[in-house]
Parts: sequence; C-alpha cells; structure tokens
Amino acid sequence: MLAAATGARNGELCGLEWADLDLDAGTVRFHQALTIIDPAVLPIADPDSGGQRKELAVGPVKSAASSAILALPPFAVQALRQHRRQQARLRLACGQPQTVSLRRVEPGRPPQPVQLDLVFRTERGTPINPNHASRAFARLAASIGLVAHPHMLRHALASAMAANKEPASIIAAQLRHADGGALAQRVYIHQLPQTASRVAGLIEGVFGPTAARDGRAVSAARRVEGNRSETGASNPA
Repeated sequence: MLAAATGARNGELCGLEWADLDLDAGTVRFHQALTIIDPAVLPIADPDSGGQRKELAVGPVKSAASSAILALPPFAVQALRQHRRQQARLRLACGQPQTVSLRRVEPGRPPQPVQLDLVFRTERGTPINPNHASRAFARLAASIGLVAHPHMLRHALASAMAANKEPASIIAAQLRHADGGALAQRVYIHQLPQTASRVAGLIEGVFGPTAARDGRAVSAARRVEGNRSETGASNPA
C-alpha cells in the first residue's frame, strides 16, 4: 500500500524508519535504503567474510533528488497506524528489541554500526531483505493471476497521475526524479486500460450524432479548416 501511495523503491521502503514518518502531518521522508553488499568490497573488509557471504546494509538513496518528503494519502496513513499497533503487539509478545543492528555503508566512508527502528520487519523482528520482499510481492501477484514486480507500482502511480492530467513535472517530483519529467514520460508513464475507451468517448462527444445536433462537430470542423487555411495544408483525410 505504501509503495502504491508513494511510488517508493523497494529498498527505500525496507529501509524506512518510524522517525521518517509524521502520521499526524501525513508525510514520509525517504533518505536511506536497504541494500545487499559484498563485505569483501568494503574499504575495511572483514577478513573472516572471505567475500562469500553477502550482507544486508543501509545506505543512501539513489540520488540527491531521491531524498525528499512526500505527502501521504489518508488510506496510507490509516494503514500505517494499524501496522504500527500490530508491530508493537508482536514485539511485546515475542520480546523483540525496538531497534535492529546493521551497518551503514556510504561511498568514501568506512562502514558504521547503526541501530534502526524499521517500519517493516520480518515476524522475527529482523530487517527485510529487498530481494525477499520482491519475491513475496511476485507470489502475491501470482495468487491473483498477475505477473508483477514491486517496481511496477512505481510505473502504475506515474501512469495514473498522467491519466488524471497531472503535468510531468509533478509526476517527476512524486517519483523524486531530478529531470523535470523527461524520464517519467519516456519510461514510467503507460497508457491505462481504460484510456482507449475514454478517448473514444471523447471523440464521440465531439463528432457523434449528439455533437452534430448541437453544433459541436461543425464548430470543430471549422476550427480544423481554419488552421488548415492558415498553414496552407490540404489533406481531405
């Protein structure tokens, strides 16, 4: 639900902390993400790792534009409040600590141990591996006959916003792109299934029998003829 409401990336959701949410104000701040790293490539590698076991760590978001505060729709705020209550009950029942220990890994800096109060955890209270979250989402989608990846929710949000006539710059801000909307238009915005029938209805409203009776079709034809005369174009089709 939060992915659909924000268009956030999988690792960003897995790295979200409760301090990043202001449910009273209805906002969320994205500034970090969980990621999978090979300890052998770190500046100070663990000699015992042998480069064989990959590690879950927290790091910065994809770009400076990705670090942003977004407004949440009411359905997401309600779901998060309920999730927080359920998580608190589970933590008390199982004796789980409030925070989990990970390493923060940033380019050019040595890894630092951190304690994270994560919004999303496993039932054991451990961090959620983004790859595991992706597979769980795929299984959920398959259970209703869909082949889907969580990143599709990011595409779906952009497409829905475009269908509701939001400008590309607003869509880019929601997806936290820095290019003003070029990437969203090129990659993220897709035609929704209902778009074709909506466009057909629009054309019917302009050129159909009802439009002809009240003069809308004639008016539209005159505008086209006027534009053609101004440009010198001649195309009866």
